[in-house]
Amino acid sequence: MLNGFVGEFLILLGTYQRHWGWAAWAALGVILSACYLLWSYQRVFFGEITREKNRTLPDVSSREKWILATMAVVTLWMGVGSSFITRRTAAATQTVMDQVEPQRAYEATAPVAPTGSQPQVKNVSPHAGTISMERLGTR
Repeated sequence: MLNGFVGEFLILLGTYQRHWGWAAWAALGVILSACYLLWSYQRVFFGEITREKNRTLPDVSSREKWILATMAVVTLWMGVGSSFITRRTAAATQTVMDQVEPQRAYEATAPVAPTGSQPQVKNVSPHAGTISMERLGTR
């Protein structure tokens, strides 16, 4: 359970930093899905038995309990120690974010050189040199 919560929280946090409106809709979706999950859990595990042959089904075996305990420990570790996982993926994530980030416009400065030479261009992009620059002037 914590693994999903931490993943959802990190996604919502990143989305909020870029666009708070989409993050609000996503948070509403998380809340509604949690409500539905709890409602369905209650019906499945604590509901009435509708078929008589299901009353004689055995409970979980010791092997199934061991597997469940192992999965619970791994899930708790992923939820509490998520920095172990996110630290390993930080460089690749930053590369993707740099590629997806919208490109910034250029700011033209007044020509300083005498008439007849090319005007100077000031690059205000955080990704200097990654975008081909156009010559300023009349079109």
